[in-house]
Amino acid sequence: MSEYKTIFGKAVKALASDPTDAGAEGQIWYNTTTGSFRTVLSVGSWSAGANLNTAIYYNSGAGIQTAALSFQGTAGPNPTTTTQTEEYNGSGWSIGGALPAARRAGMGAGIQTAALSAGGTDIPGTAQTSTDEYDGSTWTAGGSLSTGRRYTAGCGTQTAAIINGGQNPGGTSISDTEEYDGSTWTSGGAWPKAIRQHVLLGTQTATLGSGGYSTTTEVEAYEYDGSTWTATGDMNQQRYVFQGFGTQTIGVVCGGEPQPAAANKTETYDGSTFSNSPANLGNPTAQAGYGKSPGTAGIIFGDASGGTTGQTEEYNLSASVITAAAWSSGGNLNTARWGVAGGGTQTAAIATGGETPRTGVTELYDGTSWTEVNDLNTARNQLALAGNQTASVAFGGEAPGPSTATELWDGSTWTSNPTGLNTATRENAGFGTQTAAVSAGGFAASPPYLTVTETWNGSAWSTSPNSLPTGTGQLSGIGTATAGLVMGGYAPGGIAGNTFEWDGSAWTVGGTMNTPRANFCGSGIQTNGIIAGGALPPGSTYTNAAEGYDGSVWSTRPGLTTTRLDQAGLGEGSTADNALVAGGYLQGGPSTTATEEFNGETTALNYKTITTS
Repeated sequence: MSEYKTIFGKAVKALASDPTDAGAEGQIWYNTTTGSFRTVLSVGSWSAGANLNTAIYYNSGAGIQTAALSFQGTAGPNPTTTTQTEEYNGSGWSIGGALPAARRAGMGAGIQTAALSAGGTDIPGTAQTSTDEYDGSTWTAGGSLSTGRRYTAGCGTQTAAIINGGQNPGGTSISDTEEYDGSTWTSGGAWPKAIRQHVLLGTQTATLGSGGYSTTTEVEAYEYDGSTWTATGDMNQQRYVFQGFGTQTIGVVCGGEPQPAAANKTETYDGSTFSNSPANLGNPTAQAGYGKSPGTAGIIFGDASGGTTGQTEEYNLSASVITAAAWSSGGNLNTARWGVAGGGTQTAAIATGGETPRTGVTELYDGTSWTEVNDLNTARNQLALAGNQTASVAFGGEAPGPSTATELWDGSTWTSNPTGLNTATRENAGFGTQTAAVSAGGFAASPPYLTVTETWNGSAWSTSPNSLPTGTGQLSGIGTATAGLVMGGYAPGGIAGNTFEWDGSAWTVGGTMNTPRANFCGSGIQTNGIIAGGALPPGSTYTNAAEGYDGSVWSTRPGLTTTRLDQAGLGEGSTADNALVAGGYLQGGPSTTATEEFNGETTALNYKTITTS
């Protein structure tokens, strides 16, 4: 038998630990610690992404996994349609420019900054000829289709797209193909049979089409060369209203109907043959949008298989296994409470104050469990805190009325500062450190909505001449004394989605939140923050939704497991990828001790042990 060295020209390495670089893919080595031969192999896998802002189905998509677009669709009771567009940045969804007309079940093509929407149906159910082009912010009208069509499929780019099949305005399934050159649609080669609710992927001159419904649910697949459709290898599973992405030589299809046969199953295409993939969707998915991504890194979004959802799933064929960002349970607080303030980091946090009843209880978290330490000198709730587990400053709050009280924490004891805030406040925002902090907004006895901003130098508060642009209470704050952020809360017009950025001396307007809310918490910094939970307008409904901020735009993040408001977040040293919430008030009550930890997406090489079996 030939030796490995004879075949490959080099010997198998002996290593004490597995290599960590991606170049290890396909290599073989002997791990002297485990006593086994090891390698790294590519694997296809699905992981959950952040939800769309609006649950939807029969939506269309464009773009790639890190810059996707969702548009058209049904975002309410059937058969309502929507104009809403959402943009994905690889971490979460934000609101984009609205389509000129509401529709669903059309086609999408192109990239996030040069996308195409064509066909679909309006609320009466009439198949449309409309085409719209997106430039990254605004949709404008393009050339009309020759035939109105709904339940159609398409792919390509904004200037070289293809659309095929669907139902015409009379409701009859069709085989027609049309091609777009950036201004005009012209006839192409017809699909071999009338088809609808199928999938097209690839380019205008190298297209793969599969599945759909003719007189039955299909497995057939065809390749298009720009003029003619030619039969290729069939799918293994009949599918319609399913999803797909990739090219004519590396493609992926997944989900769809009928269930449970199609449901969460994935197949891959290699240019001639479909193969069943071991990578299953996290949830059965049908009637969802999908990006025009490579076959090695795809994205699908929306669903109607188990009720309308905003779910997002990402596919990767990679030597790395991706673990999606998510919230998970941490150690419970010892005292259930809401209106509690928090600071520090995920593995070294502090939570203090709260109610019911009003309390000064302080607890420290080590990443696993909370330990009760010395109380605040002034029991209060709805206060603010800046700093970390060993050096914090707590200020304001309800004790029982709005308070000026300021206390310093040295890691074991609270000390009352001789002078407090200049303006008594509760439900104010705070951020910074023990020696350089900011208090913004809140509620006072009169006027109720405060615009006041105060800065702390480690011993005294000074009122800034630059107030918040809008009086706001029950808002949240993160960041430093020279790069801070406050957002949301109750303003005179109700619960707001405002964001204001602080540069150390003045406020400027930042990006608007996707979901206006009040009574929530945050972690991280001005250019990379995360918020979670809170109350939605008009205030009676709580949310588990989370959003992240990149310094200009808010986008969705995976939601909390437990819906709540007025919980503790984190402060100095915290990050958006290592956040925490603790305590809070549950919808309908009571207060909770539950802690949740957020950890951002991680990747790890897919190691395999080589055996003789």
